[in-house]
This record gives sequence, C-alpha cells and structure tokens, in this order.
Amino acid sequence: MDISVKLKSILGKLEKHYPKNLGESWDNIGLLLGEIESDIKKVQISLDVTEKTVEHAIKIGANLIISHHPMIFSGLKSITSTTTVGRKVLKLIKNDIAVYSMHTNLDSASGGLNEYIAKKIGAKNYKIVDEICYDVYKLSVYMPEDYFEAVLKKINCSGLLEFNGYKNVSYSSENEERVDGVLNESRKVEIIGEKNMLYAILGEVKKVHPYKEPAYEIIKIDNKYVKGGIGRYFTLEKEYGMDEYVELIKSQLGIKDLRVVCGKNKKIKKVAVINGSGASFLSKVLKLNVDLFVTGDLKYHEALDAKEAGISLIDIGHYESEVFFSDLIKDKLGDDVEIEVYNDEPVFQYR
Repeated sequence: MDISVKLKSILGKLEKHYPKNLGESWDNIGLLLGEIESDIKKVQISLDVTEKTVEHAIKIGANLIISHHPMIFSGLKSITSTTTVGRKVLKLIKNDIAVYSMHTNLDSASGGLNEYIAKKIGAKNYKIVDEICYDVYKLSVYMPEDYFEAVLKKINCSGLLEFNGYKNVSYSSENEERVDGVLNESRKVEIIGEKNMLYAILGEVKKVHPYKEPAYEIIKIDNKYVKGGIGRYFTLEKEYGMDEYVELIKSQLGIKDLRVVCGKNKKIKKVAVINGSGASFLSKVLKLNVDLFVTGDLKYHEALDAKEAGISLIDIGHYESEVFFSDLIKDKLGDDVEIEVYNDEPVFQYR
C-alpha cells in the first residue's frame, strides 16, 4: 500500500468520535510528539509506548504510533539517553515517528472502550457510571431586521453549529431596538452550545453584521447535556451463576486467568464495568446496587471493602481489559492508511 495521509487528517477523524474534551483533567492525551502537517504512510497501534514498541515501529517503517496509555504523563525537565522516557523520545524524533495517545477520552466516549467491553460481556442497553456533562452556554445576537437573513445564513453555513445531536438549530424572535430615541425593528437569534463553539460562530456573524460591535450576550445555562463518562452498567438478559459468568468473560475477552471476589452461589444479573483501573469509582458503583463490578488493578483493601458491602468483583487485569482499543482505532481509520497492531507482552505473567 503506497498511500499517505496528513497526520492532521487522521487526528481529525479520530477526534470526531473521541473528542479530547472527554479526557480526565489529570490525563495527557492528544499529539505528544510530531509535526501536525506530516505525511503518514504507516500507523502502528500499541497499548503502551515501550522501548520494544518503539523498536518495532522503527523496524516496520511506521510514521505514527497511536497508543492508549500516554508515553508522557508529567513534565520533562530533560530529554537524554540516561532515562527510559528520554531514550524513547530521542529514538522517535530521530526516526520521524509521531506519537498520539487516546486514553480516558477513548474510554468515556459514546462507542468507546467502556461500551465495547460492556457489549462483549453481555450488555444490550447500558447507562454511564460517572457522567461527564457539557458546560452549556447560550449566544444571543441582536441585529436590524434587514440583516436577519444574512446573519442566519452565516450561522447555518459556518459548519460550526452541531451540538448534542442537533445541527444548525437556532431560535429567533422579533424585538424593538432604540438608538438615540429612534425605534427600529430588530431580530434576535439564539443558539446553544459549548462556549468556544459559540465564540467561533460569533466571529463569523461579525463578518456580515452591520455594526462594528454587535449587541450580543453569552451566558451559562443550567441545561444538562451528557457528553460521555467513565464506566457502564447494565442488566443482563438472563441471570447467571458466578462460575458461568466468569467463563463467559474468559471466552469473550480471551482471558485465561482472572481474580474473583464473591460467594460461590452468587447470582449475577446487574453488572458494572470500567476498563483499566476502576477502583476509584467503587463508591459510585456501590450506589448503583449492582451484583458485580468488573474492572482491573484491584488492591486487597479495595476488594475487602467491596466484599463487606455485598458486591462481587472480577479483576480482569489492566492490560487485558484495554488491549481491545486497537479494534476501535482500526474501525475508524478504515483503509485510509496502512495499519499494524503491535503490543509488548503483558506486564504481569501467570505461572
């Protein structure tokens, strides 16, 4: 395959489905290394950017590594060959390989990793464990009646107004404008969305508005719009015995070994799942009154607290619950560019 595509085009396609603003505040997602205008001929998808992963990308001639876990989490004070991160960064730069990470935004998004895992283990319908909501604003712009159509056309043609499933939706009303005591007919156009989007639309409106500084207001409103969130919970179509459901998970996720906290005769009907390390959400999960919480990286005291609270746990492992992220990336990129999936071996080995 001898084709190439701009890196910014690849990122635009991915961020349409998995917006960066879905990422947690502590996370470090997006383009971590590389030139946005560079041409990409081959992409390597890897869960982690390890030294072994970097060497493989060099070997196959990849121009881009798309990872789930960010290679860089905190600020770097130096980049030298004396540190693991430094060696990786230097090799990547020397071989002109960009690195793009999709972590908690991929987990949280509609159609993201949480939902992918939930569907694999029996979810048909699901809700979000920890919702992330938009901060919603309303833009109101006032204009003389004669300029209403021009302003409305500019809004509709801006390509910016798509929010919460609605595209190019606006509201208008007739108003009276008084300038130096003179009464004029005017119009007001209102739209809702995220603040940055509304300011961008206002910039477009100013190009056709007759006033140098239009009368407008942007105010925050209390409407709740869910844009995603960590975890999914759901009710299975039938009740399972614990051993039976353990076997289903092993089969569906291709896992050989997992850890279980439960009574032997426990019945499973309502399930919550958070891929990766979900123990910090245990208090929220307990309030959902589920029979089982499926996640990874559980510690002894976390498991003990859950057991005493009457909820069963399955620890499927961090690596094992997230290695599927490559399926989502491949699906979204399609045939635009050559893709190879490569993962270093799991950190934890079972003997």
